[in-house]
Amino acid sequence: AALLPVVGAGVLTLGLALTGLTVGFSALGLVWTPYSPTALSAADRLAGPSLAHPFGCDHMGRDVLSRTLSGAGATLSIALAVLAIGFVVGVVIGALCGYYGGVVDAAVMRVCDAVAAFPSVLLGLVVIAVIGPGKYNVILALGVLFIPSFARLTRGEFLQYRDRDFIR
Repeated sequence: AALLPVVGAGVLTLGLALTGLTVGFSALGLVWTPYSPTALSAADRLAGPSLAHPFGCDHMGRDVLSRTLSGAGATLSIALAVLAIGFVVGVVIGALCGYYGGVVDAAVMRVCDAVAAFPSVLLGLVVIAVIGPGKYNVILALGVLFIPSFARLTRGEFLQYRDRDFIR
């Protein structure tokens, strides 16, 4: 039991360090890449890691490090947008359901259960197939997948504190 806070702090430190590295590489990719991420080179096709190309080259001779750095910002922005959609919509739905309860709460939580019961990748692919491909559609599809977890968590907290004296 005494070791738990130390392990929790270590996990937090590791998570913050990895997040910092990701944000740092995303920022670096906005201002510098060793080569153009789209430049083709037939001579460097499938080249392994070297001093000139630390991550090697792909099947079209493009530098993988440059492509990774330039794509990190887009990936990070999509991830933040997906979490923002899931968080904002999920917290609002969970707060309303937890505070008011009743038939609407039961119906909304059953829908959240149904969404959470499907495999996330399959449900995401189905949503993309229905609404079409594109960056914003991917953000919307993945954001919808995060709504039930935030809604359930928020609803549970509202139910726990709703009838306490300091709330009344």
